[in-house]
Amino acid sequence: MNNNKKKWTPKRILAILIIIFLVLLYVVTLIVAIVNPGDGGRLFAMCLLATVVVPIVAYLYIWVYTKITGKKTIASVPDVKGGAESDPEPDK
Repeated sequence: MNNNKKKWTPKRILAILIIIFLVLLYVVTLIVAIVNPGDGGRLFAMCLLATVVVPIVAYLYIWVYTKITGKKTIASVPDVKGGAESDPEPDK
């Protein structure tokens, strides 16, 4: 058997919940636009705003988690070492 199954981590569960939330948001917007066209435009604008804001809030949550626990995640900022010391010698 293949024991290479991925674990259900809190980050994965949160990502799936966010995807479900965004899909449900669009479905509800479509239903409201069909049933009551007057409120459809306002609800669609809120839906577009949520499409931008929800992933940003999720990214910030992961970033704060990184800062609190010290673990590296997708939101971790890599250490950049600059200067002449880190540059390799050019070939002549």
